[in-house]
Amino acid sequence: MSGGFRIIILILGFCFSLVTARYLGVELKGKLSYLITIGGFAWVILDFGLYRSYPYLIRKHPDKIPSLFAWAILCFLVETLLLVLLCVGFTDFWNSLLGSSFSMASLLLLVGFITMTKALMQLQGLYLGMDKVFDSSLAYMLNSMICLAIVLSGYLLISGAEKLELAMLAMVIGLSISILYLIVKNKWGNPLKVFDWKFIYHSYGFGFRVFLSSMFILLLLKVDIVFVKKMLGFSEVGIYSIASHIVDLLQMASNLVGSLLLVRLSDTDNEVEKWQVMKKMLMVFFVLLSLANIGFVVAGKFILSTMFGKQFVPVYYVYFWLMPATYGLSFGSLFNNYLNSKGFPIISIILPAIALLLNLALNYALIPLMGIYGAALSTSIAYFMWFILIIAYEEKITKGRMLAYLIPKSQDWMQLWKLSLETLRIRKNAE
Repeated sequence: MSGGFRIIILILGFCFSLVTARYLGVELKGKLSYLITIGGFAWVILDFGLYRSYPYLIRKHPDKIPSLFAWAILCFLVETLLLVLLCVGFTDFWNSLLGSSFSMASLLLLVGFITMTKALMQLQGLYLGMDKVFDSSLAYMLNSMICLAIVLSGYLLISGAEKLELAMLAMVIGLSISILYLIVKNKWGNPLKVFDWKFIYHSYGFGFRVFLSSMFILLLLKVDIVFVKKMLGFSEVGIYSIASHIVDLLQMASNLVGSLLLVRLSDTDNEVEKWQVMKKMLMVFFVLLSLANIGFVVAGKFILSTMFGKQFVPVYYVYFWLMPATYGLSFGSLFNNYLNSKGFPIISIILPAIALLLNLALNYALIPLMGIYGAALSTSIAYFMWFILIIAYEEKITKGRMLAYLIPKSQDWMQLWKLSLETLRIRKNAE
């Protein structure tokens, strides 16, 4: 079910990237990507790691679901009000901090993007913990569909509008409708009657390690956008963001599967069972990523020039340097959830922090030498290092036992091939 939704979301995400690139052009596309990146940092800081711990907490404390829901909604209302007041009262300060001059409308929409993204992620965490994968996935898809519909309408029908503001408004409307869907879909009753301050406090204490891990991972994923903007400019950000977005789209599947894995792996303490599951995931994603990358090598330049426009053709060459990052990021995301299923150990903070420091150092060294390609190469090396460090750590603490179960054998590939054929046969019969 989640795989089917994810395919649709990947297509919608690609279409949104395509339309915004055509609609905004290189420089405004760069500004939009920069604001989304800054907004991503902001909501992760406000969340303090809570949304990633929701599935785990719910599996361990299912009676606390209404309390977590009430806290998510209360925080959304309070944070939105406070950030709007700060935005209106200190506009010049925020523009100085962002390094550019944005309109009041853009800043207010950025506030909406920050608080609504946080609320949606927390609600999705609740639904995943309750095993309501369909509703969680549908909400994500609704967000993507609405964003695309509004931006496409602006591209085709509206002239003379503030293009950046329209693109951001589309994201805010999409987020708000998805949040409303998740609120209305479940019968929460009156969660204030069962609100548990002590448990909320406990959740933040538990989620602090998750927060640090999430923050380091987000910085690892997005710090290159900030470096490119600072050292090269918004036009280069526009080019780099498209290539980076392709990596993000390919990683979305592993991110969702990783969230589902966190629920499943949290239910067992059997290490061998966990390793066997992870082996299957590695094999599946290796095949999918390889097919996607081969397809891009063959048709990427034609797709970019035809659909995005000739000004975005340089994305093709940037992506070559980012191609190793697709494997490192997807595999790292999967195995980070494996670490989290063991109770969010401190090592889940240390390893992405090491990879982040490597990424920072490489960006400083390589961007002056290689330009935008230096940022891409830095990212690929750092992502892969994150994955390698997780494997090395687990191999050490299991005294060399894990790799024997993790490395696929010929019979594993044969089993995967037979399973794929069987799946296709079932779908054909269903049609």
